[in-house]
Amino acid sequence: MDPNLAAVASPRRFLPAGQLSPWIALILVVAIGMNIRAIFGVTPPLIPLISDDLGLSGTTASLLTALPVLAMGLCAPLGHALTTKIGADWAMISLFVVLGLAELSRLLIATAVPLILTAGLIGGALGAISTLAPAFISHHLPRFRGLATGLYSTSMALGVALAAGTARPVTDVLGGWRVALAVWGGAALLLVLALLMVRARGARMPANVGPPGRISLPLRERRAWFVTAVYAVPMFLGFGVIAWLPSLFIEVGRSPTTAAGYLVLFQLVQLLSMLTLTPLTDRVPGRRGVFATAMLASTVGLLLLTVAPREAAVPGLLLAGFGIGGASSLALVKVQDEAVSPQDATRLSSMAMLFSFTAGATGPFLMGALKDLTGSLVPGFGLCLLVSVLSLSLLIRMHPAHRQAGAH
Repeated sequence: MDPNLAAVASPRRFLPAGQLSPWIALILVVAIGMNIRAIFGVTPPLIPLISDDLGLSGTTASLLTALPVLAMGLCAPLGHALTTKIGADWAMISLFVVLGLAELSRLLIATAVPLILTAGLIGGALGAISTLAPAFISHHLPRFRGLATGLYSTSMALGVALAAGTARPVTDVLGGWRVALAVWGGAALLLVLALLMVRARGARMPANVGPPGRISLPLRERRAWFVTAVYAVPMFLGFGVIAWLPSLFIEVGRSPTTAAGYLVLFQLVQLLSMLTLTPLTDRVPGRRGVFATAMLASTVGLLLLTVAPREAAVPGLLLAGFGIGGASSLALVKVQDEAVSPQDATRLSSMAMLFSFTAGATGPFLMGALKDLTGSLVPGFGLCLLVSVLSLSLLIRMHPAHRQAGAH
């Protein structure tokens, strides 16, 4: 039996008072991950319906995915700031309440402006929550951070896949795209109840995850900028591809149902890379090999989607999904590699997400703008290919993890 899993399976009676059971912590990690990425799965398959209903151009429609990503970046430091005021537990609970209510409010939307505004509000909540996840993992699951981070990343991809796969059926059965967008608000509020129950049982994060004196971002630290660059690439590629992949396949003659299925497949193959590449980091201190595997796969996949989106659709999306998914989860591990404490992990992730999500927001927007300019999505995927090629230069500075005393 894997010693990490054996540790998870330790009987509850051996846990110190107030410590969260590792199994429960893992379940919460999965639930958090699924909720904070569902919007990016449910929206793309519905863009044609929403655009027809509300009369959106390609550039305006791109805001439904680009604006949440931009808001995630701009609001990423909010998660750390909130923990210094009300503690990590209440920060996460409060942010999930905002997320759930914002998603449910889409049942009442009748025009494009409030739809786009709620997309920004949802993204802001997601960005703040995302910065708390590394600290949650470091605090509750310190003995197998790679496994937990892999499951967290996998759950994000699963959330996108589940939301994408159910978007059209929910729309058809329950009465329109508004219901499909809003249904995830109920899931977020259910998670709020679970977090409240866990806190009521005494398993809670430290009262202050980051002391007030350390609220500033590590803008002068080279390690922080490198981590940010590592994180920014899969964010740019991932959000751009997710936003426009179904539309690309519809553009080259696939049916909407097939295009949505391809998006689900793109997300599912990310699960494979996250479950295979990320846990390796618990046993192998080197990082260059696993990062190279992910980045080369994404480059080849995007090349196929650019030059032969119809003929090479499946191998292209499989390779791109494997590479982008693996790189995004490995970036989270790199944050924890560089952090010396849960507080430091929150600071690093706040900075990384501020800039990487801001960069990631440009992916869907630029691809939508290029579509309006050229009449095709192929140039947009060519832009993603260029970014993926340039990202290979990051391998030069990809050093092994340096775990410091007290990091846990």
